[in-house]
Amino acid sequence: MGSKKKSLGVKILPYLLIFPVCLSVALFSFYPFVKTIVSSFSVTDEFGGWIRWAGTTFWQMIVESKTNDFGKMVRTTLVFAVMNFTMTLSLAGVLAFLTTKRTRLSKIYQTLFALPMAVASATASIVWKFILNSEGGLLNTWLGTNIEWLNDPKIAIWMVSIVTAWCHLGHSYLFLLAGFRSVSADVQEAAIVDGAGRFTRAFRIMIPMASPQIFFVVFTNIISALKTFTQINLLTNGGPAGATSTLMYGIYWRQYKGEYEAACCLSIVLFLVIFLITRIQFLSEKKLVHYQ
Repeated sequence: MGSKKKSLGVKILPYLLIFPVCLSVALFSFYPFVKTIVSSFSVTDEFGGWIRWAGTTFWQMIVESKTNDFGKMVRTTLVFAVMNFTMTLSLAGVLAFLTTKRTRLSKIYQTLFALPMAVASATASIVWKFILNSEGGLLNTWLGTNIEWLNDPKIAIWMVSIVTAWCHLGHSYLFLLAGFRSVSADVQEAAIVDGAGRFTRAFRIMIPMASPQIFFVVFTNIISALKTFTQINLLTNGGPAGATSTLMYGIYWRQYKGEYEAACCLSIVLFLVIFLITRIQFLSEKKLVHYQ
């Protein structure tokens, strides 16, 4: 009998240990997810409480909007994500490549390049808004111009992308730097002996061997861009003329106007976009990533 009780206790103990985690995931992840799906097909009160079923009414209202806000938001979201990861990867990659070799000043410039990750996105957005302000902004003062950096529909999306890329620069730089420095010195020396130049070594050796880190940085930046809200809210409020209104900002704006059901619909759309990109990531990993 004693051995049976002991074995029963051993079997129950692991479940008791993971129960708090499972409970928190169920309450704060699965329940809100299911509630969002139900609410997108329902009429709710001002607090999000269920009143009655509405079918696909709110989905049709969003898709068939006369102003075509939904289609514009989806396009803006995808364009913003591509612009963000392209800028971040390019700048972080160049900085990581130039600082791969360790020197006496390595710790100083590594700290400087990684510093953006220590700055809150809200703080960074306020500082950048002061820089990009059309009236008395630092950038216009330095250039001697009067450009509407945040009020011109053709320029605003670029400015928000630059600010977001700056916010994502720190951790991207550190990952890429670790990837480039993981390349064996013997391999690089052999390439130099064979006459390979700096750019040849970069594109033929370092980038392929650092592909795990590059792959990780690309998709984390895409997903982070899809979920960007603070920079858009503080810099442009989704304007001008909806030029910077993404799905994430649309969710906030619909909820702010009391359109809880529409906000739930946009939340599901954003989830599907992120889910699709994540699936592409897993499917393409074996073809694009080369582990040493």
